[in-house]
Amino acid sequence: MKLRTKSRRVGRISLTDLLSMAASWGLSLVTTASLVAVGWFGHATHWTFGLAGHEAPHGDHGDHSATDGEQLTVDGPEEAAPGTVRFPSVEALERTGIEVVALERRPMVSELHVAGVVDYDERRTAQLSSRVGGSIWRVEKHLGDVVRKGEVLLVIDSQEVGRLKADFLNALVTYESRAEQLAILEEVQGVVMGRQLREARAALREARIRLTNDEQALVNLGLPVSISDYEPLVDEQRAQRIRTVGLPADLLAGLSADVVTSNLLPLSAPFDGVVVGRDAVVGEVVEAAKPIFEVADISRMILSLKVDKEDAGKVAIGQPVRFRPDGSEEEYSSRITWISTEVDEATRTLQVRAEVDNLQTLPVAAQSGLRAHTFGSGRIEIGRRGTAIVVPSQSVQWDGSRWVVFVPSGDVAFTACEVRPGIREGGVVEIVADAAGDPFERVVGAGSHVLKSQVLLERIESGEL
Repeated sequence: MKLRTKSRRVGRISLTDLLSMAASWGLSLVTTASLVAVGWFGHATHWTFGLAGHEAPHGDHGDHSATDGEQLTVDGPEEAAPGTVRFPSVEALERTGIEVVALERRPMVSELHVAGVVDYDERRTAQLSSRVGGSIWRVEKHLGDVVRKGEVLLVIDSQEVGRLKADFLNALVTYESRAEQLAILEEVQGVVMGRQLREARAALREARIRLTNDEQALVNLGLPVSISDYEPLVDEQRAQRIRTVGLPADLLAGLSADVVTSNLLPLSAPFDGVVVGRDAVVGEVVEAAKPIFEVADISRMILSLKVDKEDAGKVAIGQPVRFRPDGSEEEYSSRITWISTEVDEATRTLQVRAEVDNLQTLPVAAQSGLRAHTFGSGRIEIGRRGTAIVVPSQSVQWDGSRWVVFVPSGDVAFTACEVRPGIREGGVVEIVADAAGDPFERVVGAGSHVLKSQVLLERIESGEL
């Protein structure tokens, strides 16, 4: 009996002790966890407890006794305007690094930055070829040479040209012969049959048609031939004139008559420009319609700009363009003259074009200025303000539902004011304040994100977000 009683007593004491020990351990664990949480939060805020998540400026990590225990607050509607952040002291405000800047008023320009390339104006670019086959008799111009309209680039020796010239002279003689026969018959029409007169008139008309066709054949080759110029001449004069037709006098100077044949056909520049392509050697056989020379007017060049399809709706004909070629400090100004009706299938960009006056004088333009196929960067002006209110880009913050700037409302308080961002340029942005709001002249620049974070924190804690 004594032994059993003692055992029961020992069992009761052990259970009570275990419960007490468990409660003591639980309390110790809670206390330890609380101390760890406080230590972590204090380390994260540098023991200021004023700006959660914001590091104090260098040099302020040591002595914070002046603000220990101070709490940053966001005033409610009953205290101040909604979204007002109030610091406990001026010292606490200074440690945040918040800076207040004045509003700036200046012109603002909104631009699209695009890539581009320089090219020739296809309306002023010509690939020249001979209309008949033959061989190159003489080459007058070379790559890079500046040419004027009508200047001879090269001369082709073609038997087809000689044949067409002979046909023209023969047709002219035949026409004149038919005209004389008709004139004789009309003088003695009383003694000749009417059928003879009709046949003579028909023959004259046929001769005239043939002469006109032969004239047109030479004109199609680019030769300045006119029936009226040859009718007053005798046969020897006609042959001499048509033999060198189209050839400039300076080219014929010093050449003997035996060298110059009736087969020569000059190839001339259609407008003022520069030779940008040449595939011609003296004696080389050329085919009809094969390109031999390429001439381009470089006094006006084309800018081909690539606009992202997301910005396609922002561009319009007439908008100013500024273009700077790669590796150049010079900037060229122009305006959009053409917008493509389709987006490029490969690059998914919209092509727009602008015309640029290169240089006024061709000899100078051939040595400097814009060069075809040069890449560069362009800026398309899509908006402009004569006078805009601008602030640093960092001043405008999104508070979860609207764009705001923080305006000083006392020595240690700042109020969020709703604004509408406008044109952005560089590190500043245009703002348009709420029409119902009070005007202000200063806003928070650096450090505005600290105020936004505090406003968001309070809204989260209150259940608004």
